[in-house]
Amino acid sequence: MASIKQGNGLKPSARAAGINKEVGYRWLRENYLGLRGDGLSPVEATAALGFDTSRLPAWEAAVDGATGRHHLQTNVESEAKFWAAFEDGISLERSALAGGVSRSTAYRWIQIRFDQLRGSKATLTRCQVLLRLTDRRCRGFERERLARLAKERNAAAAAQHAAALSSNRYAEQVVASTVSEAQQRRAERDTKYWQMMREGKSNAEACRLLGMHRRTGTSLRRANNYQIPSLKPPQVATGRYLDVRERLQIADLLNLGFSMRRVAYELGRQPSTIKRELDRHRDAEGRYLPRTADHDARLQRSRPKVHKLVADPRLRGLVQRKLNRCWSPDEISGWMKKTYPEDQELRICPETIYRSLLLPQGQGLHKRYAARLRTGRRIRKTRWHTRTNRGSRIRNMRMIDQRPAEVGTRLEAGHWEGDLIVGVGSVSAMVTLRERKTQYGMIVNLPRDHTAASVNAAIASAFAVLPPSLKRTLTWDQGVEMASHEALTEATGIPVFFAERSSPWQRGANENFNGLVRQYFPKGTNLAVHSVRHVNHVMRELNTRPRKNLNYDTPAERFRAEHKAPKAAVA
Repeated sequence: MASIKQGNGLKPSARAAGINKEVGYRWLRENYLGLRGDGLSPVEATAALGFDTSRLPAWEAAVDGATGRHHLQTNVESEAKFWAAFEDGISLERSALAGGVSRSTAYRWIQIRFDQLRGSKATLTRCQVLLRLTDRRCRGFERERLARLAKERNAAAAAQHAAALSSNRYAEQVVASTVSEAQQRRAERDTKYWQMMREGKSNAEACRLLGMHRRTGTSLRRANNYQIPSLKPPQVATGRYLDVRERLQIADLLNLGFSMRRVAYELGRQPSTIKRELDRHRDAEGRYLPRTADHDARLQRSRPKVHKLVADPRLRGLVQRKLNRCWSPDEISGWMKKTYPEDQELRICPETIYRSLLLPQGQGLHKRYAARLRTGRRIRKTRWHTRTNRGSRIRNMRMIDQRPAEVGTRLEAGHWEGDLIVGVGSVSAMVTLRERKTQYGMIVNLPRDHTAASVNAAIASAFAVLPPSLKRTLTWDQGVEMASHEALTEATGIPVFFAERSSPWQRGANENFNGLVRQYFPKGTNLAVHSVRHVNHVMRELNTRPRKNLNYDTPAERFRAEHKAPKAAVA
């Protein structure tokens, strides 16, 4: 029935359900008679059924004769005589004789009436009084009723489970049958044809090798504007978006009466995903058509999209008028939402207006409106997407995610972090180095400049006195002083890794050391005035201060212990 409501014919629907088409006709007839019995007109019943057939006149003729009773049931007059006698106070046996039925049939009618009364919320006591039942028989009727209800619930749950499995199989069958074998063969032939064209073969030669007429190849070329289509990798479903199989199953389960939460459970999705899907893709009549929904969803996901301010002249005109009055984009966005609460087309994000005005590829608004912004800025220099935003770019960088895993554990000594602290006017500087495990730090003064060559020489001299076991890696930020990092690695044997831009937490040990160094060499001072002796004195003071994260040992003690430890092989 769900397949019929989706507009499929009787034969494919019967085939998908695994039944004979005559069984399908019988089910349709029963549903039609049920709809007519509920008071629907023939036209309304046909529309609700979603099926039209030449058998409708015959079904309509059976509407008046349909009583809802089985043909082996006792006629209605005999049952009416029984109840008339029973309600007059006559005993069950004599009431059965009055109706011309057996005693067992009378008890069956009594039990049916008992179930009806209990279903209408009547108490056991009231049922017992109205039907003149003994305590034992009343309890027996109630026990049988509860057992029957439990059985019906279990059967309904099993039927729903079977319906969900059947719906899944049906959706897979529909998706698999979307492309016929002939279409598959034709697609394979076209793929081979274009591959031959890429290899430099002529149209006539490719058609001859594939065994098709030359006009067929010409038709293919004409359909592609005489251009060989580019090779596109097949789209692999990531699971992020609903696919056509899931949409077919959603429509099927909804037609079976499943709730949105139950549909989400069967598909392994969130209920909010199903709700958004139905809100977006139901038509004006409230119907959910899976093929149409899948087509619309593909169009909505396609990129690039037409800019909103280009596609909607009314929206563009409102934005331009407000910009002429020097309104900010945020004020324009909020005013539209408040003034036109019901019109979803008049919604625009402030960022959309900014991007249209300030980006070189912005569309929809003339650049002259940028002068109406509060800053008067005419271009937005993106911080992250430009290559020349902070000095020269370092070549051949090895990023921090390529660093050995043992660096992060701090269980192995010899992994350093480095940086520069710069003096007044960016003339003088100091190289600061800190070992991650022992927290030992080194300071090298650069009184004249901090070029890449000077920094390399300072680091090489600081590491020259250390054994190979204490020279494993060096992590730096993306400052231009590391432009010659490959030469530094060649001179010292220490690979240099670079932290992400504007991510000082990736070099937390060195940043902490810089803060300690600044206690002795404050910002805005000339670092060139400090002698080598004074710098070494500060370095000793810092390395002999106890550290909480070292259990109040000093970095110098831990570093000496690592220096004297047995030398392990260095990778």
